[in-house]
Amino acid sequence: YHDFDKFPHMLIGGVTRFGKTVFLKQLLYTLISSQPENLNMFILDLKGGLEFGRYFTFPQVKALATDVFEAEKVLEYIVEEIKMQQQNFRKSGYTNIVDTPIKKRTFIIVDEGAELAPSYVKEGKKEAMNCQTHLSTIARIGGGLGYRLIYCTQYPTVKSVDMSVKMNIVARLSFIAVSQIASRVILDEVGAEELPSIPGRALYKIEKSRTVQVPCIDDDYIFIQLIENKISK
Repeated sequence: YHDFDKFPHMLIGGVTRFGKTVFLKQLLYTLISSQPENLNMFILDLKGGLEFGRYFTFPQVKALATDVFEAEKVLEYIVEEIKMQQQNFRKSGYTNIVDTPIKKRTFIIVDEGAELAPSYVKEGKKEAMNCQTHLSTIARIGGGLGYRLIYCTQYPTVKSVDMSVKMNIVARLSFIAVSQIASRVILDEVGAEELPSIPGRALYKIEKSRTVQVPCIDDDYIFIQLIENKISK
């Protein structure tokens, strides 16, 4: 069980085909089914929109970006929202959303953060730099205002995970890593490289690492459940 009001952001890493995207879809399904009226989601599916494109049919998903150019616009919009939320909090005398009657939470899912790293992109380096600035703002000040950043990458290096973002994320989840270096980037410690080759097996870390198993829930199951509960558009 993870409490996003206590630890608002999460950094996720690990090699491909071992559970990252499945976990993100499980997270999406859990949030939509449990809090359909109190949830806004922005998804940056930087694999061309192939994984999350069909989820745009759900009213909770407010925007879907599929490349660095669309991501820049979506993140800029979110930062503007955060600035307006700050003004509203000052007027109301609020300091943290958990101490207010506000139930709405906004989740920003980034699936393949390396595609927003200026060192990696071939086109759109300026846009990528702007994305990093926006992500840093969300990570630094968004948590207390109700914004939750889920940053995921299969290429965990110091270039793909900006330090200004990482240092503001307490919760970490690492599936099997390709090396000790990759494990350190996500968890700040080794260990993920020694996980067994079992899809869904991961290390979840807050104050210490715990081995967890992420269940497999496929797209068809998610859609059947949500449609039956009349949550889709």
